[in-house]
Amino acid sequence: MKVKKLILLFDGECKFCNFWVGLIQRKKAQHKFIYLALESKEGKELRFAHKVDLSIDSVLVIDSDKVYDKSSAAFKIAHTLGGFWNLTFVFWLIPKPLRNWLYDLIAKNRHLFFKNRNSCELHN
Repeated sequence: MKVKKLILLFDGECKFCNFWVGLIQRKKAQHKFIYLALESKEGKELRFAHKVDLSIDSVLVIDSDKVYDKSSAAFKIAHTLGGFWNLTFVFWLIPKPLRNWLYDLIAKNRHLFFKNRNSCELHN
């Protein structure tokens, strides 16, 4: 039986984003996702195919023909991870515009969080 993998697109140049992708991989979920940088050729092709503006630098999760971005992508990742991560769904009660505003606030400052981190190792 072939397991369908979600596609996780992330900012490959962002150390904060790489940290979270590495954490996801260590949580035994490395085989539940295909990891691609937004800046990669494949990432750009997927964004074009799904009509996602290339200026968007949010984390994206593609599940078949559905594209999740910002806080919705984060919840999709948490749901896929399961276990303890399901507790994050309490934040689903927050209206989406407010959740995305908080997401954007963190995203705007994400390059400040891991300034001293040198590299990230990803495995597909």
